[in-house]
Amino acid sequence: MIALKRLTLLVVALIGLSLGVSSAWAGLGGPPSVSTVSFVGGAGLSNATCQYVPAGTTISWTGPETASTIVRTDRSGVTTVQVVSHASGTATDNHGNAYAFNYSNAFRVSNSVGDPGTFTGTMTDSFSLAGPALHLSNGFIAALTTNLIDVFVFDPLNSRGDPIGFADGSAHCDPL
Repeated sequence: MIALKRLTLLVVALIGLSLGVSSAWAGLGGPPSVSTVSFVGGAGLSNATCQYVPAGTTISWTGPETASTIVRTDRSGVTTVQVVSHASGTATDNHGNAYAFNYSNAFRVSNSVGDPGTFTGTMTDSFSLAGPALHLSNGFIAALTTNLIDVFVFDPLNSRGDPIGFADGSAHCDPL
């Protein structure tokens, strides 16, 4: 199962593609989209998903994530999808402690004339959290292969912390 944040970003990109890309607006992106995202409760940031969170502590947050999407198709028919998203704020734990966090994700994938249904490129992801019980800094750079529908393959090029399970896309210490 792919992490929800990555699926959401790719679905945004797919919507852009489904609207029909034309050379008349190639390279143009619409206004940034804002969606509500969260890490809350059992699906939040806890020792069950992130080994670095102290046992008995669950850190939660709900708030806005802003994403900008650009879809371009060049004259040869190659489509490039680029999405950049960001969320930041203050999260709290079940003990009443406050944490500052920052999340950023960017990916850029392109198809080819020979295989228009397969998109390949790179994803860069970063999540940091600082507070009284812990400080986290995780992220990765991965080669991404997708059909923008139901196939998402991450091949990690560089990773720090324990952000996600690369085999299945599950959230570990990067809950967004």
